[in-house]
Amino acid sequence: MKFSVLHPHRHDDPKDHAEVGHTEKQADTVPRPERQAERQADRQTSRDSAQPTGGSAQSDRGPAQSDRTAAQSAGRDSTGPVSRGSDRVIAQSADSPDRVASAVRQVTDDEPDVAREAQALAERFRLRKPRITEHPDLPPVIHQIIVEAQERMNTEMRWYHDLMPDDKNQLNIVAETAVANFVDWYREVKDAIADPATAAPDLPSPRTDEIFFVAPLEFTKSISLNQVVELTRFIVDSMEANVSRFAEPGQEQATRNAMMYYSREVAFSAANVYASSAQARGDWDARLEALTIADLLDGTASHQVASRLNLLGWRSEFACFAIAGTLAHTGDISLSMAHRHVREAVRTLGGECLISEHDDLTVLLIDPRHGDRGMEPDDFVQALLPLFDDSAVCVGPLKDNLSGASYTIRAAVNSRRAAKCLANVPRPMRADDVLPERALLGDDDARRELYENVYQVLRGDDDRNPLLLTLSTFLRSGNALDVTARELNVHPNTVRYRLKRSVEVTGWDPMDPREAYVLLTAIKIGLMLDE
Repeated sequence: MKFSVLHPHRHDDPKDHAEVGHTEKQADTVPRPERQAERQADRQTSRDSAQPTGGSAQSDRGPAQSDRTAAQSAGRDSTGPVSRGSDRVIAQSADSPDRVASAVRQVTDDEPDVAREAQALAERFRLRKPRITEHPDLPPVIHQIIVEAQERMNTEMRWYHDLMPDDKNQLNIVAETAVANFVDWYREVKDAIADPATAAPDLPSPRTDEIFFVAPLEFTKSISLNQVVELTRFIVDSMEANVSRFAEPGQEQATRNAMMYYSREVAFSAANVYASSAQARGDWDARLEALTIADLLDGTASHQVASRLNLLGWRSEFACFAIAGTLAHTGDISLSMAHRHVREAVRTLGGECLISEHDDLTVLLIDPRHGDRGMEPDDFVQALLPLFDDSAVCVGPLKDNLSGASYTIRAAVNSRRAAKCLANVPRPMRADDVLPERALLGDDDARRELYENVYQVLRGDDDRNPLLLTLSTFLRSGNALDVTARELNVHPNTVRYRLKRSVEVTGWDPMDPREAYVLLTAIKIGLMLDE
């Protein structure tokens, strides 16, 4: 799909709008009694058509035709002549309000079509004129100057020499089009330029936008703005050095002044094209990133999401983690700057990221191993922390591929929601730090992790596993060793050994109040799920 940012493409026909407005105006002039008469005529026609046909066609049409004639004559008596087109509008407007309401509901209830929005964006940037593929006609002398300049560029500009043949040909067409437009423009304004009393702002503006009828998004993939400026300067210098070959005698300085003025307009036009194409790419990428993160947050990991990631430059296999927080900003402009700083920080460390705003949260999906620098997630987190405000910054676990991306984004966002339950929020806060709170919020991933990584590890294949029994008894008794030993009828040292063993297999220490709460929540979830 190619985009062009020069001319918006218009789909609507003004004539259609004029006809619709005229018809609606006619329909509004018909009084309510005549509309009711027309509605009764339509109902009579429907009843006649539903009955078995009999007799001639003329007899079947008689009653309905007479009713419509009466209604039309009544309308003419009260409002003047009514056109046949307005009759149709009256009949349609009086057809059924339910049908109109149904149509409105259908329009408003439909979910937004991503493909339709993408096509609308493409049409917005589509060119009105076809792409230029032929070299313009130039005066022989000027054509020779351009050919000589291109030969010099091929030897003096390495980037020009290394261009692909198609790209070089397209660039030559752009340059030659600029010169051809200058020749046409100069013919129109040479008398004004020769007049010393004419100021530059009073000169007719050249049509420099026609130079870039090449699709800018395609053109800017191979040629940068700096290269376009360098090319423009090279062509202007070549033309100025040979001005005596094509300028009229005595008009050399005026021609040089015209070239300076025209080249300035070309430079402004090029800057506008490149800025617009960059904005189009940026807006499109931001849209793709927002859609991708929204789908992953909803648990959607389809091939459409994978395709969007590929369009954004991500590989099919990747490792990633998510960060959810609030960037330090004071408005839309500062938020855009903060997004840019985030991207720069991530890319400096050799990673790649997606950024999206979701419910006043900034959600980042970072691939820390996009490059070859071998950075770990902690390196990225520490580099990005100063860009966030003082509220909680939550980090999801490192996961692989599309399903892992969905997991880590949900974990980071739900951790942010659960952060308000903690008295002392660590900075950054890991998603594993709030597993119980996430489970209370209804996070299925947190419940599953507590069940599989804590409860099932303790239980094993035996529902009466001593580790699980000892730990659950210890937690219910208020973390009292003696009470646990008496209830289990074992020595306190046996309780200590089993608790130490539970730490080894789960990673959570029941002697720590916070970790004991995690273990107790996991055991309760496990008991409920086992039932």
